[in-house]
Amino acid sequence: MPETLPDFAGITGELRSLGLTPASFHEADDATLVTALESISALRHEVERHQALAAAEVARRSRVGFGVHGLARRDGHTSAGAMLQSITRSSKRDAAALVSVGTMVADAEAAAEFERMRYDDPAAAAVLPEVNAPWFAPLSSAVVDGDLTVAVAEAIRSGLGEPGGDADAACLTAELEELIPKCRNAHADAARLAARQARDRIDAAGVATRAAVQHDQQFWRVWVKPDGMVRGEFELEPESGMLVKAVFDQLTHPRLVEPKVRRGFGDPAVGDRAFADARAIRERNAADGLVQLLRSGVSVDPTRLLNLQKPSVRIVVNAHALAAGRGSGMIEGHPDRLPIGAIHTGLCEGYMPVRFDDGGAVLDLGRDERLFSAKQKALLAIRDGGCMDPECKRPPSWTEAHHIDHWQSDDGRTDIADGILLCRRDHLRYHNEGWEVRREGATYWLIPPAAVDPGQTPRLMRSKTPADIMNPVDPVRLPVPPTPRPVREPEPARFAG
Repeated sequence: MPETLPDFAGITGELRSLGLTPASFHEADDATLVTALESISALRHEVERHQALAAAEVARRSRVGFGVHGLARRDGHTSAGAMLQSITRSSKRDAAALVSVGTMVADAEAAAEFERMRYDDPAAAAVLPEVNAPWFAPLSSAVVDGDLTVAVAEAIRSGLGEPGGDADAACLTAELEELIPKCRNAHADAARLAARQARDRIDAAGVATRAAVQHDQQFWRVWVKPDGMVRGEFELEPESGMLVKAVFDQLTHPRLVEPKVRRGFGDPAVGDRAFADARAIRERNAADGLVQLLRSGVSVDPTRLLNLQKPSVRIVVNAHALAAGRGSGMIEGHPDRLPIGAIHTGLCEGYMPVRFDDGGAVLDLGRDERLFSAKQKALLAIRDGGCMDPECKRPPSWTEAHHIDHWQSDDGRTDIADGILLCRRDHLRYHNEGWEVRREGATYWLIPPAAVDPGQTPRLMRSKTPADIMNPVDPVRLPVPPTPRPVREPEPARFAG
């Protein structure tokens, strides 16, 4: 007996009858407001899941094979995407994502239906074309079951790409077994990044192909605006682009702004204005620095121009991949991989080898020095790949070395294992708000203060550098460690520097 669809129009009417206005949320306390937003978001994801299932059926009934008899064509639309965009009133990109997920669900369901038919009615199935389960079937099931939102599922699918190169369908299906649980509570951008890194890890040939395509797609355009200002835009392949970004990061570093501009950040009345002013000053300084660099040419002395160390780009690769001539490496601070050929080219200019041993004894300073050395910070930059806060994406050039055991109050050691990189914002926030970092072996956990999370549930701090890059012995994947028990009685935080 066919299932009866619920009264979606009635559900919509009930929501509208609530008559909520901005004032409804204005009077709510913080906890109530956050809970309401979380519940509304869960409701939206559930609606999007049903929307994707409906889109899947629209896509199925509008397949090219039906010609003019397809649903979209009969309704006056050129395609299922155009029909969905008209109904949902969304952007073309959002409609395309809905069609992508809907088609993915429809294809997986068609394969599952063929399997059921082959089991229940072998004679009928024998006269039909065989339909094999697609490699993304687990992803479709995760959407149908409500384990993943539509946006996250689309991000994973687009991040993994299609079978090819060193990544066949079986490899991509195996990656989904790890990605789906990992991305269950992630947002779409994080899911897409995780999927892209997973694809790069298993598809060295694809990394090389992408590098060649990116090189051909580079451009730099400049034009004069009607008001006389000169404007430009550029896109560079990762190696060249990260060199430009390294210069930009130094020219726009927050510490280059006058202290008088930063004093208002904590003021609720003038904080936003001070932040905007500081950003404008940094960007103006960056424009001045760009012009100076172009005028000075390749012979410029960066220490005289920037009053800092020379901007540089570090290439990270494990010894195993370098010796074998197979695999990939990466540029510090950039999420994508580089082919081994490009790594060899970059290393021809000279480099400092960095070895990751048990604790990095050669670079450890113990209690002899309070501040981390330049070599230690270089190693931390490669190991952490940027700020270690789970929600921060700031590059290594914006970070500071943080003692996880406070130097003064906890007799902390200036050792690689006992230090992590944090940007200035998160470094101050951890000290001032009572956030703590706990280390278990080579794994770091962020412990929130009780005011933020009464249960103080540990949050895993992941390096922005993929694990296999620094694991030459077994460059496949490292298991996710079990979550430690929450801390119940945290000690008051003290600023340790």
